[in-house]
Amino acid sequence: MKFDIYIFDLDGTLLNLGNIGVYADQILQKTLSRLNAPVIPGENERRQFWGSENNYIDILNNWGVSKAQDFWEHYDKVDFKQRKILFKQKKIALFDGVEEVLEKLYTHNDGKNIAIVTNTSDYVVEFFLKKFNIASFFQEVFSMGLKNDQQFAKPSPRGILSILEKFQYDQDIHRALMIGDSYSDIKAAKKANISACLVKRNIMGHDPAIIKRDFQPDYIIERLDEILEL
Repeated sequence: MKFDIYIFDLDGTLLNLGNIGVYADQILQKTLSRLNAPVIPGENERRQFWGSENNYIDILNNWGVSKAQDFWEHYDKVDFKQRKILFKQKKIALFDGVEEVLEKLYTHNDGKNIAIVTNTSDYVVEFFLKKFNIASFFQEVFSMGLKNDQQFAKPSPRGILSILEKFQYDQDIHRALMIGDSYSDIKAAKKANISACLVKRNIMGHDPAIIKRDFQPDYIIERLDEILEL
Protein backbone atom coordinates (compact mmCIF):
# COMPACT_ATOMS: atom_id res chain seq x y z
CA MET A 1 0.00 0.00 0.00
CA LYS A 2 2.10 2.85 -1.29
CA PHE A 3 -0.58 5.55 -0.95
CA ASP A 4 -1.06 7.70 2.13
CA ILE A 5 -4.50 9.06 1.25
CA TYR A 6 -7.41 7.06 -0.16
CA ILE A 7 -10.40 9.02 -1.47
CA PHE A 8 -13.48 7.05 -2.44
CA ASP A 9 -16.51 7.85 -4.52
CA LEU A 10 -19.70 6.53 -2.88
CA ASP A 11 -22.45 5.53 -5.34
CA GLY A 12 -21.33 2.79 -7.68
CA THR A 13 -18.00 2.41 -5.90
CA LEU A 14 -18.83 1.54 -2.30
CA LEU A 15 -22.62 1.54 -2.45
CA ASN A 16 -24.40 -0.72 -4.93
CA LEU A 17 -27.53 0.91 -6.36
CA GLY A 18 -27.62 -1.29 -9.42
CA ASN A 19 -26.94 0.59 -12.63
CA ILE A 20 -26.19 4.05 -11.22
CA GLY A 21 -26.69 5.76 -14.57
CA VAL A 22 -30.19 4.34 -14.95
CA TYR A 23 -31.01 5.15 -11.33
CA ALA A 24 -29.87 8.79 -11.61
CA ASP A 25 -31.83 9.20 -14.85
CA GLN A 26 -35.01 7.94 -13.17
CA ILE A 27 -34.57 10.41 -10.31
CA LEU A 28 -33.93 13.20 -12.81
CA GLN A 29 -37.17 12.48 -14.66
CA LYS A 30 -39.20 12.28 -11.43
CA THR A 31 -37.72 15.59 -10.28
CA LEU A 32 -38.57 17.35 -13.53
CA SER A 33 -42.11 16.01 -13.31
CA ARG A 34 -42.45 17.24 -9.73
CA LEU A 35 -41.29 20.69 -10.84
CA ASN A 36 -43.85 20.66 -13.67
CA ALA A 37 -41.22 21.05 -16.37
CA PRO A 38 -43.00 21.76 -19.69
CA VAL A 39 -41.35 18.82 -21.43
CA ILE A 40 -39.26 15.89 -20.19
CA PRO A 41 -36.15 15.99 -22.42
CA GLY A 42 -35.06 12.99 -24.42
CA GLU A 43 -32.57 10.41 -23.24
CA ASN A 44 -29.59 11.95 -25.06
CA GLU A 45 -30.27 15.37 -23.56
CA ARG A 46 -30.63 13.90 -20.09
CA ARG A 47 -27.38 11.99 -20.47
CA GLN A 48 -25.54 15.17 -21.48
CA PHE A 49 -26.82 16.90 -18.35
CA TRP A 50 -24.61 14.80 -16.07
CA GLY A 51 -21.44 15.75 -17.91
CA SER A 52 -22.31 19.41 -18.32
CA GLU A 53 -20.26 20.63 -15.33
CA ASN A 54 -21.14 24.31 -14.71
CA ASN A 55 -23.36 24.47 -17.79
CA TYR A 56 -26.13 22.63 -15.94
CA ILE A 57 -27.87 25.94 -15.13
CA ASP A 58 -28.26 26.76 -18.83
CA ILE A 59 -29.57 23.27 -19.52
CA LEU A 60 -32.13 23.53 -16.72
CA ASN A 61 -33.25 26.89 -18.09
CA ASN A 62 -33.73 25.31 -21.50
CA TRP A 63 -35.88 22.67 -19.82
CA GLY A 64 -38.06 25.32 -18.22
CA VAL A 65 -36.50 25.10 -14.75
CA SER A 66 -35.40 28.61 -13.81
CA LYS A 67 -34.11 28.02 -10.28
CA ALA A 68 -31.22 25.56 -10.10
CA GLN A 69 -31.19 25.49 -6.30
CA ASP A 70 -34.85 24.46 -6.21
CA PHE A 71 -34.10 21.73 -8.72
CA TRP A 72 -31.33 20.22 -6.60
CA GLU A 73 -33.36 20.46 -3.39
CA HIS A 74 -36.19 18.55 -5.04
CA TYR A 75 -33.77 16.11 -6.68
CA ASP A 76 -32.19 15.27 -3.32
CA LYS A 77 -35.59 14.74 -1.68
CA VAL A 78 -36.75 12.43 -4.47
CA ASP A 79 -33.42 10.60 -4.34
CA PHE A 80 -33.53 10.16 -0.56
CA LYS A 81 -37.11 8.88 -0.61
CA GLN A 82 -36.32 6.36 -3.34
CA ARG A 83 -33.16 5.15 -1.62
CA LYS A 84 -35.02 4.52 1.62
CA ILE A 85 -37.60 2.48 -0.28
CA LEU A 86 -34.84 0.45 -1.95
CA PHE A 87 -33.10 0.02 1.40
CA LYS A 88 -36.25 -1.46 2.96
CA GLN A 89 -36.51 -3.77 -0.04
CA LYS A 90 -32.85 -4.73 0.47
CA LYS A 91 -32.01 -3.50 -3.02
CA ILE A 92 -29.20 -1.24 -1.80
CA ALA A 93 -26.08 -2.82 -0.36
CA LEU A 94 -22.36 -2.39 -0.04
CA PHE A 95 -20.35 -4.00 -2.79
CA ASP A 96 -18.51 -7.17 -1.83
CA GLY A 97 -15.36 -6.53 0.15
CA VAL A 98 -16.04 -2.89 1.04
CA GLU A 99 -16.00 -3.34 4.82
CA GLU A 100 -12.91 -5.54 4.71
CA VAL A 101 -10.96 -3.09 2.55
CA LEU A 102 -11.90 -0.10 4.69
CA GLU A 103 -10.99 -2.02 7.84
CA LYS A 104 -7.54 -2.89 6.49
CA LEU A 105 -6.85 0.69 5.46
CA TYR A 106 -8.19 2.07 8.74
CA THR A 107 -6.06 -0.23 10.90
CA HIS A 108 -2.90 -0.08 8.79
CA ASN A 109 0.26 0.60 10.75
CA ASP A 110 1.17 3.59 8.59
CA GLY A 111 -2.03 5.40 9.50
CA LYS A 112 -3.77 5.76 6.15
CA ASN A 113 -6.10 8.73 5.66
CA ILE A 114 -9.50 7.76 4.25
CA ALA A 115 -12.17 10.06 2.81
CA ILE A 116 -15.22 10.21 0.56
CA VAL A 117 -15.86 12.70 -2.23
CA THR A 118 -19.35 12.29 -3.63
CA ASN A 119 -21.89 14.26 -5.64
CA THR A 120 -24.67 12.94 -3.41
CA SER A 121 -26.39 15.20 -0.87
CA ASP A 122 -24.85 15.38 2.60
CA TYR A 123 -27.87 14.10 4.56
CA VAL A 124 -28.29 11.16 2.18
CA VAL A 125 -24.62 10.25 2.58
CA GLU A 126 -24.76 10.52 6.36
CA PHE A 127 -27.86 8.33 6.53
CA PHE A 128 -26.40 5.46 4.53
CA LEU A 129 -22.91 5.55 6.03
CA LYS A 130 -24.58 5.05 9.40
CA LYS A 131 -27.01 2.41 8.13
CA PHE A 132 -24.15 0.32 6.78
CA ASN A 133 -21.91 0.99 9.80
CA ILE A 134 -18.99 2.39 7.84
CA ALA A 135 -19.09 6.06 8.92
CA SER A 136 -16.28 5.60 11.44
CA PHE A 137 -13.79 4.59 8.75
CA PHE A 138 -13.75 8.04 7.16
CA GLN A 139 -11.91 11.01 8.63
CA GLU A 140 -13.44 13.38 6.08
CA VAL A 141 -16.47 13.45 3.77
CA PHE A 142 -17.08 15.97 1.00
CA SER A 143 -20.66 15.90 -0.26
CA MET A 144 -23.20 18.26 -1.78
CA GLY A 145 -25.47 20.46 0.33
CA LEU A 146 -25.60 23.81 2.06
CA LYS A 147 -21.81 23.98 2.47
CA ASN A 148 -20.92 22.82 -1.03
CA ASP A 149 -22.77 24.12 -4.07
CA GLN A 150 -23.45 21.88 -7.06
CA GLN A 151 -20.81 23.74 -9.06
CA PHE A 152 -18.25 21.91 -6.91
CA ALA A 153 -19.55 18.47 -7.90
CA LYS A 154 -17.17 16.13 -9.70
CA PRO A 155 -15.61 16.42 -12.25
CA SER A 156 -14.68 19.62 -10.44
CA PRO A 157 -11.56 18.91 -8.34
CA ARG A 158 -12.88 21.09 -5.50
CA GLY A 159 -13.90 18.17 -3.29
CA ILE A 160 -10.61 16.34 -3.69
CA LEU A 161 -8.58 19.51 -3.13
CA SER A 162 -10.59 20.27 0.01
CA ILE A 163 -9.86 16.81 1.39
CA LEU A 164 -6.17 17.06 0.54
CA GLU A 165 -5.95 20.40 2.34
CA LYS A 166 -7.54 18.95 5.47
CA PHE A 167 -5.08 16.07 5.38
CA GLN A 168 -2.20 18.57 4.99
CA TYR A 169 -1.22 16.91 1.75
CA ASP A 170 2.26 17.67 0.39
CA GLN A 171 2.78 16.32 -3.13
CA ASP A 172 6.52 16.04 -2.50
CA ILE A 173 5.93 13.75 0.47
CA HIS A 174 2.51 12.12 0.18
CA ARG A 175 0.71 10.02 -2.42
CA ALA A 176 -3.05 10.21 -2.88
CA LEU A 177 -5.43 7.95 -4.80
CA MET A 178 -9.00 8.62 -5.96
CA ILE A 179 -11.10 5.46 -6.42
CA GLY A 180 -14.29 5.69 -8.46
CA ASP A 181 -16.47 4.04 -11.07
CA SER A 182 -17.10 6.91 -13.47
CA TYR A 183 -15.46 9.34 -15.83
CA SER A 184 -16.20 12.24 -13.47
CA ASP A 185 -14.20 10.56 -10.69
CA ILE A 186 -11.18 10.07 -12.92
CA LYS A 187 -11.39 13.55 -14.42
CA ALA A 188 -11.64 15.16 -10.97
CA ALA A 189 -8.56 13.24 -9.83
CA LYS A 190 -6.61 14.33 -12.90
CA LYS A 191 -7.57 17.96 -12.31
CA ALA A 192 -6.40 17.64 -8.70
CA ASN A 193 -3.12 16.10 -9.91
CA ILE A 194 -3.44 12.85 -7.96
CA SER A 195 -3.57 9.22 -9.07
CA ALA A 196 -6.87 7.81 -10.30
CA CYS A 197 -8.19 4.26 -10.01
CA LEU A 198 -11.22 3.10 -12.01
CA VAL A 199 -13.37 0.33 -10.53
CA LYS A 200 -15.10 -1.55 -13.34
CA ARG A 201 -18.71 -1.66 -12.15
CA ASN A 202 -21.35 -0.63 -14.71
CA ILE A 203 -18.78 -0.77 -17.50
CA MET A 204 -17.85 -4.36 -16.71
CA GLY A 205 -17.04 -6.34 -19.84
CA HIS A 206 -15.78 -3.43 -21.92
CA ASP A 207 -12.44 -3.71 -23.65
CA PRO A 208 -9.74 -2.59 -21.15
CA ALA A 209 -7.92 -0.77 -23.96
CA ILE A 210 -11.02 1.31 -24.70
CA ILE A 211 -11.53 2.07 -21.02
CA LYS A 212 -7.90 3.11 -20.73
CA ARG A 213 -8.22 5.37 -23.77
CA ASP A 214 -11.52 7.00 -22.81
CA PHE A 215 -11.07 7.32 -19.03
CA GLN A 216 -7.25 7.51 -18.78
CA PRO A 217 -7.05 6.16 -15.21
CA ASP A 218 -3.70 5.26 -13.70
CA TYR A 219 -5.15 1.94 -12.54
CA ILE A 220 -8.09 -0.26 -13.53
CA ILE A 221 -9.44 -2.82 -11.07
CA GLU A 222 -12.36 -5.24 -11.04
CA ARG A 223 -12.52 -5.79 -7.27
CA LEU A 224 -12.09 -3.17 -4.60
CA ASP A 225 -9.58 -5.23 -2.62
CA GLU A 226 -7.13 -4.85 -5.49
CA ILE A 227 -6.31 -1.34 -4.23
CA LEU A 228 -4.52 -2.98 -1.30
CA GLU A 229 -1.92 -4.23 -3.78
CA LEU A 230 -1.33 -0.86 -5.45
